[in-house]
Amino acid sequence: GAFHTDFMAPAVSALEEVLADVEIKKPRIPVISNVDAKPHSDPDTIKKLLATQVTSPVLWENTMASIMTDDFERAVELGPGKVTTGILKRVNKKAESENIEV
Repeated sequence: GAFHTDFMAPAVSALEEVLADVEIKKPRIPVISNVDAKPHSDPDTIKKLLATQVTSPVLWENTMASIMTDDFERAVELGPGKVTTGILKRVNKKAESENIEV
């Protein structure tokens, strides 16, 4: 499909407009971005990465490696479905994970 490719470029500006009116507070725990597989806490950076991920490849393996450190306690997936939780379980069957449908 066209998701996470340059074919989605026209949607980026529309998403940026919507995000401009959304308040994102500094998270208590860092957000791992699919764009760079790194933790982020700055609300402006999180907004930029949300727009960037529309046309960027999803770095699933890198993201999973990033969160599966020695201090990993559990994952919480927000949104419909359990795709990320399922991938996490394939990487580490013992990983504690929870899905919250929003």
